[in-house]
Amino acid sequence: MDAAAALAVLIVAIAEQARVFTFSEKLVEVPPRSGMALIDAIRASQPHNGTYLGQALSSLPGDYDRVVVVTDEQSADAVPNPTGKGYMINVASYQNGIGYGKWTRINGFSEAVVQYIQALETAELSTH
Repeated sequence: MDAAAALAVLIVAIAEQARVFTFSEKLVEVPPRSGMALIDAIRASQPHNGTYLGQALSSLPGDYDRVVVVTDEQSADAVPNPTGKGYMINVASYQNGIGYGKWTRINGFSEAVVQYIQALETAELSTH
């Protein structure tokens, strides 16, 4: 949870239109916040004891061009492919996770993960 909240703060700081959701037993949109207020809002968004990532992704409202999931890669249900670009950031040490298919899988967490995603997308743009 702490890694996900910290990453959300970094993403919101650079992506104007970023929306933050939490998942557990259900999907909940977190009110727009920044910094420590965002971390507090993520923690208070719902009880965090479930792992229904598939249901959460299927419940995302509207269209999105990318989704960044910070998870321990454990899910109680099947995880669908993203409809846009999808990044599955595994912050746990489990060897076998859920981030396969059309997901770009990233193991580990640091502030550099945001720069890594930006570099991937910049390289992709320059090849088209």
